[in-house]
Amino acid sequence: MMKQHQNTPADDDGFDNFLSAHLQKSQPYLMDDEFTSQVMAKLPAAKKLPVWKERLIIFVPVLIITLLVVSQFPVLEVVIKMWTLLFVVDVASLLKIGLAISIAAISGASFWAAKQFKLI
Repeated sequence: MMKQHQNTPADDDGFDNFLSAHLQKSQPYLMDDEFTSQVMAKLPAAKKLPVWKERLIIFVPVLIITLLVVSQFPVLEVVIKMWTLLFVVDVASLLKIGLAISIAAISGASFWAAKQFKLI
């Protein structure tokens, strides 16, 4: 089995040193007399949003997009077709479809469980 290499802060510093040396060789270094570090020091600290605001930022656009998609979907036509299909198809066919869906769901759940317990 292959060992995974975990980065340590010393490894990151070494890579940063390598990268900065390489960039300085490939491009001329512009002296800024610590201007960049002064500007960065004057910037305000990043604010951490509360969890509910983070979720709201995700939920509102998803809700708007969902409503736009649903507004373009012919809901009434689909309901009418499903209603007529319900009366056209006999009960035995509906039971066969339900059985097939149940078998597929149980098979999928069994496969997932077997993968989780490393049986397969």
